[in-house]
Amino acid sequence: MDEANDHFGQTIGGVPDSVALLQRHAPEAFAAYLAAREAAYRLPPEGHLPLASKELVFIVLDVAAGHVEGAVAHAEAGLRAGLTPGQIMEALSIAILIHGHQCWARAGAAVMRHVEHITASGQR
Repeated sequence: MDEANDHFGQTIGGVPDSVALLQRHAPEAFAAYLAAREAAYRLPPEGHLPLASKELVFIVLDVAAGHVEGAVAHAEAGLRAGLTPGQIMEALSIAILIHGHQCWARAGAAVMRHVEHITASGQR
């Protein structure tokens, strides 16, 4: 439990409700999910992508899947890791080319509204 709280706290600020449910009701599935997530977050030299790049991938994949909560959490983490609003928008523009306007309407616009709010208020 502490390992999960530490990992999620360090990556996106806390354990999302959906993950906490998995942790409580399917601990073996959660353990496998956590192990895979920790592997995905390995940084160089063990991993190959810098943190900002990983967060950008998470943002785009969450937007393509219509997962607003996850995309917003990764956008916050991405900004903390050094992404700019322009980089996030450019990546989302690519997602629109591949997945169509519906991925923007479903999730991408919400992400950029949140990014605007964070940058305007000076949060990160």
